[in-house]
Amino acid sequence: MKKTGLCLLVFLAVAALNGCTGMADAMSQMGGMGVVTEKVSTFDGAKVVEVTPQFLYNPKRLGGNSYRLGARWNSLSPEYVALIMEYSSSTSMNSAYVSLTELNVNISGSIYSYKATDLTDHSSSGWNSISKTIYTTSMNSVVVPFELLEEMLTAEDVRLRVHSGDGYEDSVFSQERIPGGQATALLSLREFMSRVQAIREGAAISG
Repeated sequence: MKKTGLCLLVFLAVAALNGCTGMADAMSQMGGMGVVTEKVSTFDGAKVVEVTPQFLYNPKRLGGNSYRLGARWNSLSPEYVALIMEYSSSTSMNSAYVSLTELNVNISGSIYSYKATDLTDHSSSGWNSISKTIYTTSMNSVVVPFELLEEMLTAEDVRLRVHSGDGYEDSVFSQERIPGGQATALLSLREFMSRVQAIREGAAISG
């Protein structure tokens, strides 16, 4: 009887956890974070796969940090991928906008550095009458070898450092979820990678 009761408690706990993570994932999708899309360019016929930036995890902060990571792949440059860095803030904060300049990737102790070649794109929402502020976004990207992203998604210990005009912030990329259930960029980038791999394999077969 006690064993049955314990099993029931474990089942309910797992169900509750799955419910929390499912709700967190749904909220992220509704907010446009971690959404994977595919399209074909009407200009040159290139196949483009993109995933919108999703949270990064900093264990020194409660929840996700202010930086997110997404990606974009183009079939005309199949051996490279653009990693999209995004910073979200508001006009009520000290740093409404930042200049995103560089991304460092630490894979099991091996460190790779990539500098942004374009200026940071800044955008903002309209005035929010409820929160009494304007939400802001800063976005830039770095181009990395496709095989680097593959390694990032499979290695056990991956850490990122996003540089900006305000300094830098570190995150643990290899953690799938932030405590509380929110998915990190790792999960959405894995979905992104599976879509890209399917296109690459299809091209190899047809070629």
